[in-house]
Amino acid sequence: VRFAEASVLRMLDFVDNVADAALNDDQAAAETLPGMLQVYTCVVDDSPAVLALFKQAPCTASMFDAMNGVFLRKRSKLSDAVWSLTEKVRASFMADDCWRVSPDEVGGIHKTTRLMMNYVMLLWRNEGALNLVLQDQQQRFRMFLSEHDDYCSSSSSVADLIKNMISSSEKQLEKASNFISDPGLRYIFLMNNCSFISEKVSFLLLPLFEDYKTERSRGSRERLPPMEDCVNQPDRSIQAKIEMDSNLDGLIKIQSFMEAYLNASWEPVMSCLYHDIPLGFLKCGGALDKFETEFKRTYAMQRMWKVPNPELRKRLREAVVEKVISGYSKYMAERMARGKSNGPRTSTSFELEELLEELFEG
Repeated sequence: VRFAEASVLRMLDFVDNVADAALNDDQAAAETLPGMLQVYTCVVDDSPAVLALFKQAPCTASMFDAMNGVFLRKRSKLSDAVWSLTEKVRASFMADDCWRVSPDEVGGIHKTTRLMMNYVMLLWRNEGALNLVLQDQQQRFRMFLSEHDDYCSSSSSVADLIKNMISSSEKQLEKASNFISDPGLRYIFLMNNCSFISEKVSFLLLPLFEDYKTERSRGSRERLPPMEDCVNQPDRSIQAKIEMDSNLDGLIKIQSFMEAYLNASWEPVMSCLYHDIPLGFLKCGGALDKFETEFKRTYAMQRMWKVPNPELRKRLREAVVEKVISGYSKYMAERMARGKSNGPRTSTSFELEELLEELFEG
């Protein structure tokens, strides 16, 4: 028993070494965190079995109590290290320098968005261990939430940490987008990034589909729906939960960005046809020519803008077609009703719609 005690204590020296190294390392927190979570999981999972052996052995109760105290101290030290690394990684992601938008990222997904969501998935995969860490660090975690968010959760869970990460990242994206000069491209950038976040978060929402969980437990071979379906057409059973927290869904934000994009990019084009859209007065002379000029200019500029998510690309095209073609058709109908003739080069609604169907392919 004494030999076993000495052997276990020697092995546990490893815990002190890696915890000290993690606490003193300010440069490689993101690389160190996964390994520290594994060490923490090993100590938490294996300590009951090791302690049970000492409890069953013919030794004094004081030896068991001493070994139990050692494991508790090691767990506490590892918990401090994991939480410290978690805070450092979050702080590194929230730095303004990480969110500067390069020309390549304007039309796609920001590299920090990708890295941050990889980190969120790491947190979720280690939910069990992290929930124990957050219980150990409950006071520090609640203080963290109160400093970085608008609320202080009554619980200490990985879900709260993830909500905070996503909410903070969305705020950073909006700040970064202010440096994009074209307002239409700014909203495309925000839609692309929020859509990417929603795609990744859909993996976290899948366990909430009780029907799917039941089918998998029965060995059903039916495939899960595509990821974009889980994002854009949530199951009714979790619709209320999704709507309660737009940070974990993104649909509300994406819809607002889409409306802002239409107003910024296509409202000036459509305004060429009318003085005041609600009143419906036709412009006097040259309205059709001016519309076609503005349409071609906007189309040529936006034709190479990219929307990677196929579902979002489809929805965005439909929204543009609805706004432009319906407004143009209405104008042409009013023009015909007033007896005005169209020039030989006047585009038809079908021709304009064909052009709009080419948008956002990149």
